[in-house]
Amino acid sequence: MEMRVMLQVWMLVPGTRARRVLLLLLLISLLLASQIVTHHARPVSEVEVSEPPDPTVVEHQAGGEAEGAKTPAPSPTPNTDDWKASGKEDPRNAILEGLSQLQTKELQKVQRFLDATNNPAAVPTTRIEHALQTLKVSMMEEVSGRKYWSIMEAVHNARPLSSQPRPKTLKVVIATTWRSGSTFLEELLASHSAVYNHYEPLLQFGLRQIRDGQDAVEAQKIIHDLLSCRYSGHEEYMKTAQNIKEMISRNVQLWNTCSIKDWGDALCFNEVFLTGACELFPWATMKIVRLRLKFLRPILEDSKLNAHIVYLVRDPRGVINSRTDTVNWCNTPDCSNPETLCSDMEADLTAALQLQEEFPGKIYILRYEDMSLNPANKTRELLDYIGLDFEPKMEEFLDSHTTKNLDKPWSTSRESKTRVTYWVSRLSSIKLKAVQEACGPVMKRFGYLPITSKKNITVDKILGPMAL
Repeated sequence: MEMRVMLQVWMLVPGTRARRVLLLLLLISLLLASQIVTHHARPVSEVEVSEPPDPTVVEHQAGGEAEGAKTPAPSPTPNTDDWKASGKEDPRNAILEGLSQLQTKELQKVQRFLDATNNPAAVPTTRIEHALQTLKVSMMEEVSGRKYWSIMEAVHNARPLSSQPRPKTLKVVIATTWRSGSTFLEELLASHSAVYNHYEPLLQFGLRQIRDGQDAVEAQKIIHDLLSCRYSGHEEYMKTAQNIKEMISRNVQLWNTCSIKDWGDALCFNEVFLTGACELFPWATMKIVRLRLKFLRPILEDSKLNAHIVYLVRDPRGVINSRTDTVNWCNTPDCSNPETLCSDMEADLTAALQLQEEFPGKIYILRYEDMSLNPANKTRELLDYIGLDFEPKMEEFLDSHTTKNLDKPWSTSRESKTRVTYWVSRLSSIKLKAVQEACGPVMKRFGYLPITSKKNITVDKILGPMAL
């Protein structure tokens, strides 16, 4: 029975082969020790006692010994009743009890190890603290190695290793819709060494747009709490993140610290660790593609967040082409219908212009095409507007992601200038006509020019100045 239980526990242990072998040897050693002690502790009635040797044989073997000398017979093994009669505790029972406790403790250690690798709530406090220290050191190395002193000072003053005041908080929220270039922009901002990235926190709502009702209230709370580094109380968010790990792994610095081969990734979904890690970073970014822009008002009203919104738009002809030609999951009305797309674009633009009046300097309207045509200059303009340094690491990201094409749906490596007109050769004439008819008014406001033929199309024939 003990052997079967130990083997079952061993089969559950994750990790390297060496770890499993060491644990197996430990369990086998304990089992053998148990059997040995049990064997020596059996009552005398169960132990085979050989007959004492014949004295004559002993005398003959003694040879040179004095005549009549005899070898004494062995003493009989004490009976358990003798210990009871003497009033003393049988020492063999103490040995067995100690061994039993030893086995229990070792099995408890195995169970705690399993819990710490699979259950985020069971991660030891010491490991959380060590991971937070490691994360901060990593940040310090990133920025100090580049001699970027303004970022170095900001990271140094972040919690929890310093009592100095934190740098001014900055939260940047990218508001857009599916297949509008938001992943590229999110990765660009997140490549900054001192930026904490919240990747698509509303994935739990599925492939639909949130326009009103209780879902909008819940979505607002999730966004506000995460930007405030509050992870507790969002069980559905944490459950979704464990199923769609990209929600955490997109935060590269964080994931590299909390996901370790031998220990698993349970730490990455521990609320205490995520809260502490979030508080380490002076700045944060978040991408929203499921919530309409008007519902982001509360984060602008909270002065503690110092939130800025980047409203990212893309030519609806390019959006529809990307949704129908590049991916195969866009099968809901909220995703595939051009009328729905352009209605949302119109509503978002109205909300953006209104919020610009109420919160000057907090809303930046960015066309995907402008970023594609001149990524370096447009990035500098955007960062100057929101108040974020153009770190050298961001330049490296631009160099590696805007000069080559990786023809994959989720790739952000594109030869950016060719993406502006890419849809022209891919979108069917029927779809082109449907999009332009449904989106004419909003296309005009954003400077997207209608076409009647797909021949000899250049950028200036489809892209003009915005008329907001």
